[in-house]
Amino acid sequence: MSKWDSDTVERRGARRPVITVERRRLLGCACCAAGSLLVPSLARAAGAPATAPGSIDNWRARLLKGERSLWLVRGEDQLRSTYWTPDSGYDGEAYKEICWLLRDVQANKSFAMSPRLLDVLCGLQNWLAFNGLRQPIHVSSGYRTFSTNWRTEGSALNSRHLNGQAADITVPGVSLARLAGMASLFGEGGVGMYLNKNFVHVDTGNERIWIK
Repeated sequence: MSKWDSDTVERRGARRPVITVERRRLLGCACCAAGSLLVPSLARAAGAPATAPGSIDNWRARLLKGERSLWLVRGEDQLRSTYWTPDSGYDGEAYKEICWLLRDVQANKSFAMSPRLLDVLCGLQNWLAFNGLRQPIHVSSGYRTFSTNWRTEGSALNSRHLNGQAADITVPGVSLARLAGMASLFGEGGVGMYLNKNFVHVDTGNERIWIK
């Protein structure tokens, strides 16, 4: 599938319908209106004039300018780590720490997570900080082995979790609608808002959005 991923149309054991909407329509939907997601105001919050040519690309770049760090929480584990710097590039040990936190907890197996996924999470965290909200990203799922993915209700048979390209997240004090909207604007990948399970799925696959 090119336009829509199996996360949106082929879910093993799905019991509720999945609503898929195109990215360009996201800002007009009720969930994002509730989250007050307006591109101009959010772009200004990130430091780029909303009317400037290429402003979206500019503020995306600014959100990842300088050191790239993550503040992650998973269960009782908490990690603050700088995984990339302009001078040295990627820090191997910091990257391994992040991969460990995003491991398959059930199988206790780590995996080489997509650096692009880390950048999406970092960009979201920096964006929230620009708006005065400094909070960790809470992770409920990162990498999954095939066996864990098979046992996960509603999981896609070829989920991006299997390749270290997805994470299910929440941020304290941020509504699911706002978090999903920010991820869809910044990440340029897949974004799913799971109202029944209270998390937002982000991945680095094809651009698509769904609500369940």
